[in-house]
Amino acid sequence: MDIPFTKAHGTGNDFIILYSEDLKSINLTPDLIQQLCNRRIGIGADGLLLLSPDNVLDFNMDYYNNDGSWETMCANGARCAVLYMHQRGFIKIKTAFYTGDGPHDAEIINGNHIRLRMKTPQYKTDLISVEGFRGVHVDSGARHFVIPVEDLSEVNVYESGKKIRFSNDFSPKGINVNFYTQLSPNSIHVETYEKGIEQMMLSCGSGSVAAAFHASKTLGIQNLIKVTVPGGELNIEFDLNWENVWLTGGVMLLFTSTIHLEGL
Repeated sequence: MDIPFTKAHGTGNDFIILYSEDLKSINLTPDLIQQLCNRRIGIGADGLLLLSPDNVLDFNMDYYNNDGSWETMCANGARCAVLYMHQRGFIKIKTAFYTGDGPHDAEIINGNHIRLRMKTPQYKTDLISVEGFRGVHVDSGARHFVIPVEDLSEVNVYESGKKIRFSNDFSPKGINVNFYTQLSPNSIHVETYEKGIEQMMLSCGSGSVAAAFHASKTLGIQNLIKVTVPGGELNIEFDLNWENVWLTGGVMLLFTSTIHLEGL
């Protein structure tokens, strides 16, 4: 059986996008997600987005890591989903939709830049030490351990991030790990180890929001924060109490094709 898909990325964080009405009777199991996301024998992606119609808002988005595990929210994925739904004619320039962490608003700016409203980040711990690094657990729609460092070039993000992700402190769910350093009064650089993908990422949207939140609280950064990530640049706008938070960045829908499932 052939199913249609679209490949997309947001600042280098790449996804397979499926629309539920195109899948017919296909059961999207963790094994099938792993096969589709495999970069050697499948399509290849960091994760998979399953979009479906909704009776209340414009659509619903389920996000799966490339190991097949479901996750509450992927901000880069959500931005890709908005452009996809717009190009298929399902939504207009502004939209409202559900993800695993609740409803979100979004709008399309300048063709392929998506402005996404995020939930208010929340501290889940005070400053704690894990595997030799001091940081905080922040929920910004997904679980993040945010660590400020003086010099990112001195940090092995993969090795240290993996140790923290699998630390007993965050067992059994695990956690995404975001190291950041301040570049200027209103900019930070973020590098991420992501659970469920178990790799360093070119970009992590919710992790960038979590890092910007902690940076604003500790460094006194006001409103717009520019976040550079290995895959590009994101902008985060927020009000004084972080009750109105918007993440903006570019999105590319790379190509649309079909895949023959019996060949996997």
